[in-house]
Amino acid sequence: MILFTRTEARDFRALFSRCVSGRPRGPAPPVAIRTHDDTRTVTATTPGGVILSHTSPAPEERDDFLLLPASVLTEVEGGTDEVVTLERQSQLRAVVRWQGGGKPRTLPVELALPGKQHEIPTPPELFPVSKTVLAALHECGRSAARDNGRYALSRVQLRGKAGHVVGTDGKVALLWRGFSLPFTDDVLVPALTVFGSKPLVRVEDMQVGRTSTHIAVRAGSWMVSLPVETKARYPDVLSVIPRQSPTTATLDPRDVVELLKVLPTLPGTDDDNRPVTLDVNGTVTVRAADPLKGGVREVALMRSAVSGPSMRVALDRRPLARALSLGCHTLKLTPGKPFIAEGEGLTLVIAPLDPASVVPPPADKSATPADDSRTTPSPTNIERSSPMKATESNGHTPPRGDPPDPLFAAEELRDALADAATKAARLVTALKAGRKEKKVLATVFAGLKQLNLNISNEQP
Repeated sequence: MILFTRTEARDFRALFSRCVSGRPRGPAPPVAIRTHDDTRTVTATTPGGVILSHTSPAPEERDDFLLLPASVLTEVEGGTDEVVTLERQSQLRAVVRWQGGGKPRTLPVELALPGKQHEIPTPPELFPVSKTVLAALHECGRSAARDNGRYALSRVQLRGKAGHVVGTDGKVALLWRGFSLPFTDDVLVPALTVFGSKPLVRVEDMQVGRTSTHIAVRAGSWMVSLPVETKARYPDVLSVIPRQSPTTATLDPRDVVELLKVLPTLPGTDDDNRPVTLDVNGTVTVRAADPLKGGVREVALMRSAVSGPSMRVALDRRPLARALSLGCHTLKLTPGKPFIAEGEGLTLVIAPLDPASVVPPPADKSATPADDSRTTPSPTNIERSSPMKATESNGHTPPRGDPPDPLFAAEELRDALADAATKAARLVTALKAGRKEKKVLATVFAGLKQLNLNISNEQP
């Protein structure tokens, strides 16, 4: 009896490991192999009820059914299409044979006694769907939480009538539209990584079916059947998406490529939230601050288009980078609402960080690059520096001119005091975190210079 090829054994084991949510416990379930009507079906079911199946032609094979220990897959798997056969010695004993390393190999195995729970379910009626349903299930699964809370956040929602696939962990939500699904109700299925596997992704023929207990997704000879949940609660992601956003930025693809390269290098990676500030003010600027050195680094996206009033928002750079990688290049900002990134058929919803994380533009713009062609986004290191001191008269009459504007001077003083307060807050945070004294004192000196106090240039 032919069981499978060595490649099929390798792929089946790899895919089945990605059908399990969380950390697997206990022994691996057996692999059921049924030969019927010149067709071979290999099936395994996870403890959570996810069923993985693979079908292949089996001409001139007699009808049979057996339960094979899952460990056999590990022993026989390989990168060739050499067949793995099984020779029965008794009802529960057999020998598995295959070619490995140019030599014939054998492995005695103990077969399990089949029960009713091992019966392979009849597949439902399947309907063709867009291949992108695999990407939607995979990416929405990545957006799901590991654990449930008030809502079933560890699952993916399939909205049959609307044709949506949704995943969220409560902070980030992905909504993928445009699918024609063969059912009309809304169901929840496990969030799995199997839908991003190469054996499925490289298949063009995609189908979906529904039974009373499972949603079946077929990709060529592979099928994943997901147990459905209809009673658990799930967040209404659509309700948090603003209908109209006053400020919109449409990113140029070339800007996106450059920004994705620079985002991981911007300061602030030591923070758990990895904050960056998105500043939409005539142009799009992504900015981040170094909490220790007090420097600001920003990237100006000069090719991108902006409409609407100026807005700033602090975001975790990881979901922002993910949105850009998914092709969500239209960014929408609404005061007091989640940040929205839209692409072709999909919407990523990101909860902004605390407004206190917003980094304002640096006071000194003199550190911008000399090349002002504005053809590519350019990361710039802009360090805050002390304002220039007023020239002393040394007893001479100052030159004539317009008298200083007291309002302007007051504004400068207010800005300096606000900046000093910010640095004082950073100092308190640094002391609480137990950072080195030298870096703390450097922060103190930088704050004092902002107030134009006469101090020595010698720092400890």
